Amino acid sequence: MDKKAIIAIVLVVALVAVGTIMVLGMNPSDGEGDGPVSVIDANGRTVTTDEMPTRIVSCSPSLTEMVYAMGIGDNLVAVTDYCDWPAEVNDRKTDGTLASVGGYFTPSVEAVLAAEGDLILIDKGVQAQMDMLPLLDNADQNYIILDKGTTFDEVYKAMLMVGEICWVKEEAEDLIDSMNDRLAAIEDQIGDDEMPSLAFAVWLDPIYPSGNGTFAADVMAHAKGVNVYSDLTGWPEVAVDSMLDRDPDYLVVSMMYLMSPGEEIISDLENDTIWSEMSAVQNKRVYIMTGQADNVFSRPGPRMVDAVELLAQILHPEVFNVSLPHVISNDYVDWVSTDEVAEAETVPAQMEILAMVPARIE
Repeated sequence: MDKKAIIAIVLVVALVAVGTIMVLGMNPSDGEGDGPVSVIDANGRTVTTDEMPTRIVSCSPSLTEMVYAMGIGDNLVAVTDYCDWPAEVNDRKTDGTLASVGGYFTPSVEAVLAAEGDLILIDKGVQAQMDMLPLLDNADQNYIILDKGTTFDEVYKAMLMVGEICWVKEEAEDLIDSMNDRLAAIEDQIGDDEMPSLAFAVWLDPIYPSGNGTFAADVMAHAKGVNVYSDLTGWPEVAVDSMLDRDPDYLVVSMMYLMSPGEEIISDLENDTIWSEMSAVQNKRVYIMTGQADNVFSRPGPRMVDAVELLAQILHPEVFNVSLPHVISNDYVDWVSTDEVAEAETVPAQMEILAMVPARIE
């Protein structure tokens, strides 16, 4: 090999090494280093943090849970009224160390700006949050737009993005690994057990069951249940006759706030001339999730494996050797492998509850 060729190879190796060092330096993953860190967000924007964000504003309960699960919850300075997990969130709201930016679907841009955050987490799926962006741009605010996703893989992508822009990429990767380990253990335990059919709905009057393309649909698949509305997409409104025609083995209803006690709702179904014809009602296989139990089914985030574990135990009780109560609320933590402790939420007014129903299924 001649001298020129040797020199060329040495230069290439040197350039690759320098480039690698620059990338590692720009994207530290342990909260230390010179930075900066840059990512491409869900809107194709380049977002940069020059150092680890210490004043994070979260406009979504799911994103708040992600931040806490990565061990940087203390860096949050403002969240929504509906952010309530882990318990420390409510404690900090009470003692005044965590401000509110308003509702999840009704954020206040004034409150967001008043929080003086160095990074604002925006949920792309909420139009009211996206409508704030021009005002945030005018105020020279640093924000990242995130698509939480409707499948585990999509949620993991959002988690990695949060972890990287917040300088805790390794913690985000560890979180995902632990969730995948739990998920694999649940699926291994179910094994070849028969897959029962089910309908998963977020309201009964009118009825909104989960079709394909929803987070709930992915949870059902991992819990080894057959979604009787898999031929539909999103959250269609259906008549009770449709439920009778599809006649699922199980009916799981997830509602954040109940207009009457869950046991009373189930009793009403059993005494109704139409609902009582459904196999799930006749065989006492109706389950209602409310409070924090509803949250694990409606918030794509760190607790979504809890949703799979709960549903798997409902659908495969013999495999897990367990009999879950038919109404599960904040006590859901008693039935899953987690060390968290839930606290009761403040129940909003009736009109606000009704307004949340169509909003959460869009």
